[in-house]
Formats: sequence, C-alpha cells, structure tokens
Amino acid sequence: MSAAADPSAIAVSIIVPMLNAQDYVEAALHSILRETVVALETIVVDDGSTDRSREIVESIGDPRIRVVEGPRRGISASLNTGLSHVRGEIVMRCDADDLYPEGRIRRQVAWLEAHPDQDAVCGAFSTIDTEGRLVAEVGKRGGPVFERIEAELCKGVTRTHLCTFAIRRRVFDRIGGFREYFETAEDLDFQLRMGEACRVGYVPVDEYFYRLHGASITHSRSSGRRQFFDRVAVQFQQQRLLAGDDALTLGQAPAAPAASESPSGSVNMHMHGLLVGQSWRDLGEGRVRSGVSRAWRAVTSHPLYLRGWINFAKILYRAAFPK
Repeated sequence: MSAAADPSAIAVSIIVPMLNAQDYVEAALHSILRETVVALETIVVDDGSTDRSREIVESIGDPRIRVVEGPRRGISASLNTGLSHVRGEIVMRCDADDLYPEGRIRRQVAWLEAHPDQDAVCGAFSTIDTEGRLVAEVGKRGGPVFERIEAELCKGVTRTHLCTFAIRRRVFDRIGGFREYFETAEDLDFQLRMGEACRVGYVPVDEYFYRLHGASITHSRSSGRRQFFDRVAVQFQQQRLLAGDDALTLGQAPAAPAASESPSGSVNMHMHGLLVGQSWRDLGEGRVRSGVSRAWRAVTSHPLYLRGWINFAKILYRAAFPK
C-alpha cells in the first residue's frame, strides 16, 4: 500500500518534530511506517537540524514521509507547523527519538471509529533508555476497557503523555494548536485545554515508548524551567475555569526563571527516580530479579547520589526477606 499516493485517502497524520535526532529518527520512523493497514502520512518537521537527521529521513524513501521546514522558534511552533500540513482526520505525534509499539495506529483508529462521539483517545506509555531498555511503565494498565478522563484533566491531572493520543482534527479547530509561550509543557497545556472542551477516552494499553536522554528537547531544559512551565500550565487552567481567560490570553504571562542546573544532571535524576519507582513495583508484583536489576540501574544512572545506594540496599533486603 502507498498511503501517500492519494491525499484524499489519508486517515492519519503523524507529526514528528525533529531537531538533531540522527541517532534515533530512523528507528522512530520505522516504528510508524510498519503500519500497512491504515492510510497514513508522516510529517517530519525539521526545526534546523545540523547533524545527519534530514539526510537519514530522506534516505528512507517512503512516499508516506513528508519533510517540512520548521520555524526554529521552539517545540510549540514546530508542532503548529506540522498541524498546518495535516491531511488526515486523525492526528498523532511521535517525537523523533521515541517509538510507536506494533499495532498502535490501527488500534486507536479502530477505537475512534467505534466511538464517533469521542474526540480523542490515549493510553499508557513506557520510558526507555538510550539503548531501548525499559526504564519504567507509566499509566494505568488493566482495569476498565475504557475510561473518560476529561473530568480529571479539568482538575489539572494528566495521567499520560500527549504522544499516546490519537486526536480528531476537529479538536484543533475547536481549541487551537500549541501555545508558543511554552518552551516545555506545551503538551500539558494542550491536554488541559482539551479536557475543558472535548471528550477524551483512556484505554489501558501501552501506546508509546518515551526515550530518556540528555539531548531530548525536554531534557535540554533545566528541571527548574520545566517545573515552572508545568506549574504555570495548571495555574492557567485554574484561571480559565474561574474567569474564562488565563494570563497568557490576557498578555500577562509570567517570565520563566533562569536555568538552575545542567540538563545532563536533570535527565540523570529523572532516570533515577523512574528506575527506583519501577524497582519497587516489580518487587511488589513478584518480579524480584527485575526489581533488583532496576534498583542497580538507578545506582549506576547517578552513582554519587546516596539515596540510590540506600534504595538498592532496601531492595536487596526486601528481596532476601519478603514479608
């Protein structure tokens, strides 16, 4: 199937924002393009890559890939550029360093076809390291086949990553695209705005692999700036629910603080925290060897962090002397 041959047949548009992702973009695109049932297009927004990323993308030679120039104004503007090129009625996102699981696209398309009253559907995701090894599972698994989650979104609660979403194109017509004020947390801001105006379903299936590494767009920002934008996104929602507008809409958005630490230290701490949490979940579910292994990986991800060693000792003790 050549899903890009007839633009009118395209069902799904997948936006891939890209900036210097030469180590991962080929795998990311292949994880999308292995879908052969659903007619799709992949819109790669090259936001000024200076490495071999674009060359690698163009060498794949799949007619379902379109490369467009990014505006070089950050992730939100890059995503909006992608949105301006979509031709499908369902929109998804895959960052250039991440992966789609097998069958994800057709699974979510089928779900939306079966639920025409729903505006979007999302699922769980897993974090992986630079080698593709599982770090942690994020989001509810099992339980109900389908949950409506707009009520929790309206409380500022997000349970999953925006890249797990399949979103009907009409949603962007209704609430707009991504707001360029957000150099990070643009996905959080969008989810919260979507929850206020749309019907959103959650299906407890893994739909995305999010890669942790220091060169990612998210981790190229200090944790202080990331936390600031996360916090402001929730504050803006509270303002909208109370008054109908937020400070950004009114031109009164606060300035972001200066960076407080190196991005590499930030990603190491993020990796460490996820590994620690997953090690205890593994242990609690009887996967003792996996729990010990992840606790040790937490130590090696940040070997000078004393709490990592303490956690490893606790995991070993609990493994040897279970309750």
